[in-house]
Amino acid sequence: MIGSTVAQSHINSQFEADEQNRKAVRKSIGAAAALPDDLAELYELHYSAIGTQLPDYPAEVAAALYVACRKHLVLGTTALFRRYASQAFRETRAAVEAAGIASAIRRDEESFRIFREDQGSGESRRAARNRFTSGTLFGGDLARLKDLYDKASERSHTNRRTFGHHLNLSEGTFSYQDLRDEDIPRQVTNYLIWISAAHLTILEVADLVFPDAEGDAVANFKTERQYLGERICRFGLQNKEAYLEASEGC
Repeated sequence: MIGSTVAQSHINSQFEADEQNRKAVRKSIGAAAALPDDLAELYELHYSAIGTQLPDYPAEVAAALYVACRKHLVLGTTALFRRYASQAFRETRAAVEAAGIASAIRRDEESFRIFREDQGSGESRRAARNRFTSGTLFGGDLARLKDLYDKASERSHTNRRTFGHHLNLSEGTFSYQDLRDEDIPRQVTNYLIWISAAHLTILEVADLVFPDAEGDAVANFKTERQYLGERICRFGLQNKEAYLEASEGC
């Protein structure tokens, strides 16, 4: 019972800290905090536009993978606002990977077979790991995703750069959060713009994943995507570091 009580106290304390951080960080960021919600709505607009134009099962699975990208956007943003940068980048890396797989299973029957038959262990898992590497997923027209995947991976793996943000050696403390007080709001805003630009790129790549989608709804999606891209670029220009790292062609 004593161990259970202590564990519950730790968890509850973390819930409380997370909620305080969420409110404080979101308020400190200002207008840029709306970007993830706008991107989530853009994901929904995209699915509404293509949902009735999916010709086969691989296309339906690819569309579902894009819905998963929206999930990773939402979870990554909530992690960032709670001051967990590594988790935010881990979710972003997963979103980029999902977009790459969506493209692969649409253009190649064997890739779809391997993805469909992946049982999570044994030979089927090995086949999927070998098939869906960053080197094979992000070639050609998807090269932009490779850079995003690599940057998100670097910032989500345990390494000196990411681990060090948890430590305060002068005070002998270790923090669960890896965004420090001095990182708010500038660094958090930079990360938010980078992640937003990454998801916008995913939604731009959607034109290659679903090349046959057409009609007024698709045209409206592209118009809204361009408008949101311009907003992200403006925020990037106001936060030059994020702009230089994350934006192209603004």
